Amino acid sequence: MLPVYVSNHITDDMINQFVDSGESLVVNAGVISEQVVLPYLEEHFGCTGDRVDADGYDHLFENGIRNEHKKLAVRKTSAAAKNIGANKQGKCDTFSFHHPGTNSIYIIDAITFYNNAILNYDKTGNCWDVNFYYDMLLAGKGKRVGCNAWKNTEMLLNKASQIQLL
Repeated sequence: MLPVYVSNHITDDMINQFVDSGESLVVNAGVISEQVVLPYLEEHFGCTGDRVDADGYDHLFENGIRNEHKKLAVRKTSAAAKNIGANKQGKCDTFSFHHPGTNSIYIIDAITFYNNAILNYDKTGNCWDVNFYYDMLLAGKGKRVGCNAWKNTEMLLNKASQIQLL
């Protein structure tokens, strides 16, 4: 059996509790990401929160903030968040993007996001998505100034808070 690294937030006690339950494990990268980033978001928002399964948001904090969390899917030069169209508008206050390319979480106000993001329609998934550069750099090989990924990356760099993960 090969070891699998999930997170330094999963303790031996958590593993033992799961094993003792005798239940099957559902592996969902999105749900794992939602749980792993929670302590970082709690520190950022200055209050405790819970992972919830609500319509339009994934975290609810003591202060009433509803956060929609997205684990970015990584491609060769970009990172994308799926299903982020009008179905989320008005239902969340902030977005957090877990960006594996920079080992960071970017947090942005939902209104700011929708006023500035350029969304792409994915015909295959029948949903809207948003793309950022994998390395979050605006200059260098393969960078096209003014393209959607460039503008969205610039938006996160200028309008979002970044939390560097350990």
